Amino acid sequence: MEIFKTATRTTKTLTNTFITTFGIADGKHYSIVDSEITMDDLFNK
Repeated sequence: MEIFKTATRTTKTLTNTFITTFGIADGKHYSIVDSEITMDDLFNK
């Protein structure tokens, strides 16, 4: 994220949003995820 911010010189807030089929498992890198969208979010009515 810092490399992207520096390269683009953005001052806007960046968020990591993952679009996945089954969601994100709780693991040691789970904390970098700000939000997630699953297939259920996309296709449930």
